[in-house]
Amino acid sequence: MRVNLWRARRQRGADGFTLIEMVISVAILGIVSAALFEVVFQYAKTTGDTGARLAESTDQQFISTRWQDDVSSLGRRTFNAATGTFSTDQSVFVGGGGPGSCGSSVGSVAVTLAWNEFAVGVAPAADPWVSTPHQVAYVTVPNGTRFLLQRVRCKNGATVGLPVTVAHNLTGTPTINCDTTCGATTPPDRVSMTFTVKDAAHPTSQGYTTTVSADRRQG
Repeated sequence: MRVNLWRARRQRGADGFTLIEMVISVAILGIVSAALFEVVFQYAKTTGDTGARLAESTDQQFISTRWQDDVSSLGRRTFNAATGTFSTDQSVFVGGGGPGSCGSSVGSVAVTLAWNEFAVGVAPAADPWVSTPHQVAYVTVPNGTRFLLQRVRCKNGATVGLPVTVAHNLTGTPTINCDTTCGATTPPDRVSMTFTVKDAAHPTSQGYTTTVSADRRQG
C-alpha cells in the first residue's frame, strides 16, 4: 500500500502544468514581452534621434563659423588714381559664381562673397593700391536624397585648394538674404543664409531649419 501511494504521488508530480496554468503563464509572458519590447523600441528610437540631432547640430555649427569669417571680409573696391578715391563694387553674388565664376565647376553656386586684398606693408611698391581679388563660393552638390554644402575658395580667378564640405544633410539650396539689395554696388552690412538640415539616415528625424547671419567689418 505504501509503495502504491508513493507511485501515485510520483505519477501526479510528473504530470507537469495543467492547461489553465499553461494559459496563465503564456498570458503573463505576453504582457511582460510587450512591455520589454516597448522599452527596447523607445531606447533604439531615442538613440537614433539623438545621433541624428548631433549630426545635424554639427553641420549647423560648422556652417556658422565659416559664414562669419567670410561675410566679415566681403567688400570689393576699385581705386581711381585720377581722383585718389575708392569706389565700391558688387560683392555678393546670389546664385552665381561672381568674378571668375568661382565654384561653378564644383556644383550649383548658392552665393559668392568677394573682396580685395591689398599688399599692406610691401615696400617699395610700384603701386600701393594694387589688390588681389578673393572669392568664396558656397556650392550645393547632390548626395543621394540630400545635398552637400561645400565651400570653395578662389584667388585671382583660380580655385585655391580643394572644396571643403561644411554640411552633409541639406534638404535643398540655402536661401540668401541681405539687409539691403544683395547685388548692389554698395555691399550690404549683413548677409544671412537659411538652410534646412535633416539626417537622411534617420527618417524619423524632424531636422532643423536655421538662419545664420553675419556682419561685414569693412566700412
